[in-house]
Amino acid sequence: MTQRKPWITTLALVGVAALLAAYIFLVEAKREPPPEEGVMPTPAPLWEFEGGDLVEITVTRREQTAAVERSGDSWRMTAPEAGEADSNRLSGLAFQVAAIKPTRALADVGDLSAYGLEEPEVQATLVLSDGTTINLNVGAENPRRTARYVQVEGDSLVYLITLTDVDGLLRLIDEPPYPPTPTPPPSPVATPTS
Repeated sequence: MTQRKPWITTLALVGVAALLAAYIFLVEAKREPPPEEGVMPTPAPLWEFEGGDLVEITVTRREQTAAVERSGDSWRMTAPEAGEADSNRLSGLAFQVAAIKPTRALADVGDLSAYGLEEPEVQATLVLSDGTTINLNVGAENPRRTARYVQVEGDSLVYLITLTDVDGLLRLIDEPPYPPTPTPPPSPVATPTS
């Protein structure tokens, strides 16, 4: 009778475990998880324009409207009242709006009211220098309160946009872009004479 050596069985089990670990590390770990149902993995940009192409912005929330338009390098307010505007702030906003990228896109959304888009809280209209008009409906915040649901008119997808990207548009109503108040020059102070 031949006696089996116990270390051979242990060595075989260690070899099988090493092969299994190598398979998991080299094959399974590199595999992408399947996308969630109804969610597109990499959303396309909402639009293709540069900040300098934006010539009008109108934001409406309930009964309040704020509107601005650009002529050359300067911006003017047209609503709630016509007048001068903070051109630096609005130029920055134009570039911020042009750079908006959604974090997620939801397809096959049946009930828009679940996202606050059946009767959107905020509507924004962007007019480009070539005459193109983009209407954006801004809905409710997501459950984590990190983004808002938005939908571009004519697009069936619902997008998640970070609050920072949407806040610039909302601030037009909450904090109208009045020009900054100039700092008065210091008044001369009389020095005592001896």
